[in-house]
Parts: sequence; C-alpha cells; structure tokens
Amino acid sequence: MSSLSLTLLIFGSMLALMALRVPIAVSMFAAGAIGYVTQTGWAPFASFLNTQAFARFAGYDLSVIPLFILMG
Repeated sequence: MSSLSLTLLIFGSMLALMALRVPIAVSMFAAGAIGYVTQTGWAPFASFLNTQAFARFAGYDLSVIPLFILMG
C-alpha cells in the first residue's frame, strides 16, 4: 500500500469517526496512532506514549497561564 493511499485511508477513517460523533481529540489520536504504528511499529509507539506522557506533565512551562487567569 502506497503512502498516499494509506494517508487517505487514515484521514477518511478519522472523518468517519467524527461523523459518528466520536470526540475530535479521540478520532485524531486514533488516526495519528494508526499512522505512527504503520510507519514505525508498536514498540516505538509504546515508548513514545510512555515518554511523552511524562514529559508533558513534568514541565511547568504552561502552568503560568491558568495562574494568571485565576489571579484576574
């Protein structure tokens, strides 16, 4: 299967999920996960999820924004 046809198939499945009223974040995550797994495999995908989940919550870069909103 060519790269273009795989991309169109995954994009179509993402649109189909949105048409079935699945939340946009879930349908985009599913499409991205399927694309990532087809390109690299399951082990790199699992490692990516493991490291990114920690990296997103370990940094306090964007924590200033809600604090400024709460301060008014």
